[in-house]
Amino acid sequence: MKVPRLKFYHCWILLFTVAGCNKSDGQHIVINFENRLTLKKEVDMIQNIQSLLSSQQIQIYLQDQLWIETFLIKSSFFKPTEVFIQSKKPKYVWRKKFYMDHKLSKFLYDGQHSHLIHLDMPIESLYSWIEAEDEVTLALDQFDLVIEEVNFNPAGGWHLITKNLRINLGDDLSTQTYQKLSLTLKYMFENNLTPSIIDLRYKAGAALNYGK
Repeated sequence: MKVPRLKFYHCWILLFTVAGCNKSDGQHIVINFENRLTLKKEVDMIQNIQSLLSSQQIQIYLQDQLWIETFLIKSSFFKPTEVFIQSKKPKYVWRKKFYMDHKLSKFLYDGQHSHLIHLDMPIESLYSWIEAEDEVTLALDQFDLVIEEVNFNPAGGWHLITKNLRINLGDDLSTQTYQKLSLTLKYMFENNLTPSIIDLRYKAGAALNYGK
């Protein structure tokens, strides 16, 4: 059984009572969520748990839910069964199929959370992005640019997508790349330039492309 951290018990917000699904005497299952519901799978779970008749069945079901970070089941013959759930918090969308949390643990994408960064890259490249993200974000934040997508493939290297701009970073996510990005953005905004593509793959500098 997954055991939640102690702080879990002090911060649940939502309480759902699912009637008539646990015990023959009609007692209820009480589900305590740490945070407000943000995933479709959470709502599905509330509906599906109604068919489970024992704590063991509930445990097996919850262990199969990849979106659950931790859970605890408290069962008593004379009281409703209580289930405490801490859901994973999606941080990225990977290849339009999975959410990923801050640990890069994946669970099924449900089409929500449109603000999350979409990542399209091999699984082994994800850690390279995690290491580079803060530096890249810092450079973009100065000019109110928000990353929407990050892509990597061996042929073209790394590139980012913001609302109206594509930024080709190349193969190397390094301090030199971040500095070149910052200088290029500064030059672009100081001169009121609006390219559609910034290409940083040139050793001598950067290229601005105004095509679509």
